[in-house]
This record gives sequence, C-alpha cells and structure tokens, in this order.
Amino acid sequence: MTLGKIGTTLGKEIIAWTRTSGRNLLATRPVKVNIASLKLAPQLEGDVVQISKQANRWTKNPDEYIPNCKISNSQIPSHHMVAGKNPDIRDVADLRKGIVEDCEMFGGYQAIKLDKEFAKLTPLEKDCIGYRIVGRSNTPYRNMPFNVIENAKIGDTVILDEGCAYAFQQESLISLNNYNLKNPMLEIIRIPKGARVSRNMEHGGEILMPRGAAYKLISKGTTSNGKIKVVLEYILPKSKYPEDIGQIQKIAEQHINSTDKFTQKCAQKILDEISSL
Repeated sequence: MTLGKIGTTLGKEIIAWTRTSGRNLLATRPVKVNIASLKLAPQLEGDVVQISKQANRWTKNPDEYIPNCKISNSQIPSHHMVAGKNPDIRDVADLRKGIVEDCEMFGGYQAIKLDKEFAKLTPLEKDCIGYRIVGRSNTPYRNMPFNVIENAKIGDTVILDEGCAYAFQQESLISLNNYNLKNPMLEIIRIPKGARVSRNMEHGGEILMPRGAAYKLISKGTTSNGKIKVVLEYILPKSKYPEDIGQIQKIAEQHINSTDKFTQKCAQKILDEISSL
C-alpha cells in the first residue's frame, strides 16, 4: 500500500470515529501519564532541569557578567607586565617540541613564574564574559586565532594563543578604545564561575586569561559589516597548574648541566620555581 493510500485510509477512519462517537478529535482531553514508576524518570527529570539551566546560563543582562574587581587577590602581581612577557611565554610551545635555546628556556622560566601567580588567585565568584578583538598581521602569533578558527568546527576545543590573552569586561569598551583593525575578529569569551583569571578596572575593566587557555568553540560567523564573530567558552583546567609543567621540568633537568651558562641558569631557575609549587 502506498503512503498516499495509507493517509487516505487513516483519514477516513478518523472521520468515521468522530461521527460515531460524536466527539471532536481536537477537543479530546489529553491523557495524563504517571511517569513516577518509570525506571529513568528521576534521571530524565534531572536532565530537563540541567538543560534548562544551561540554556539560560549565558542569556542574562550583559552587566550581570562583569566580575567584581574589589575582591581580595583578584589580580596577579604582574598583570600589567604580561603583555611584555608574552613573546617569551609563547616560546614554551617550541620548548615542548625539544627546541632548546636561550629564549625558549627563559620562556619556560617566565611561564612557571606566571603559572604560580594565577594559581594563587581567588576564583571567579560567578560566570563572567570577556570581549577581545584581534586583527590579521604578518606576525604568526597574531594570525594564530584566525587560522585556528578557520579550521575548527563548532564544539571543537581550541587554543588561540600560547601566551596570555587580555579581554575587556564590556563589549562597548572595544569601540571606545578605537581598535581600527584590518579584517577584525571579535571573540566573546564565556568564563565559567570558579575560573582563575586576573581582573582589574584598567582601561574601563580588563580580564587576563591564563597562558595557553583552552576554549570550546560555541559559534562562529560573520557580521553585516564583515567582522568575524566567535563565541568561546573557557574550559576550566583540571588542576591549578597547566599540564605541561611536568614536561618543562623534565626538559630543565636535561639541561641543568648545559655548557651554555644562560641555558643552565634558566634551567636551574625553572627547577627552583617548580620545587616551591
């Protein structure tokens, strides 16, 4: 029997039922089903509540996602200096690959010192959102966010910067600071409660992410004026310290007796910093 005939037959049966019963199908009372006895009922109910909470988690008024910068120990001591340290910190990516030169080993030392500062921060008291805008450049690390986003799919885990990324606490602050960038990309960064990020009221309200922060890519698209717009959610680390600390320690141990005095000195500093974790 074809689908058309099945539909016609079913339709005739429904019409016949309404005529003989004297009741309209659309006016029929819904039947109440007791699901309490179902084996998975509590779990299903819990899932529904959880899904509802997640759906509303990031849809509040933007002002509700601004962190409290007056909380004790909410800013790392080197917050203002990290921009200058970032080039060295980004060299840790090469250090992990086995490239050991002066700048890489020094970058490892700077990274460990910074990790210790972030580990001592007071965790965020609530969910917050940061806003960051970047533009294309001839510098590889500046193009890294674009390259990563272009090759990523929604739901992927991405790392856009091996260093520490600064972000504003309000999207309006981006336009106030006149960021006229070529091929700009706006990053809307969801930062869950409990994250250890550095925050202060510099430039109207600033957030500093830990080095090599990992995010889940929630969405990406292009605005009407050609700006790339991505929504990211910061993935809370499993521990206070980055997972590569053990790897950096092993590399330092391998070069503690290096004939290069600077490399040897940096290796010793790394081990000294790690010993006090």
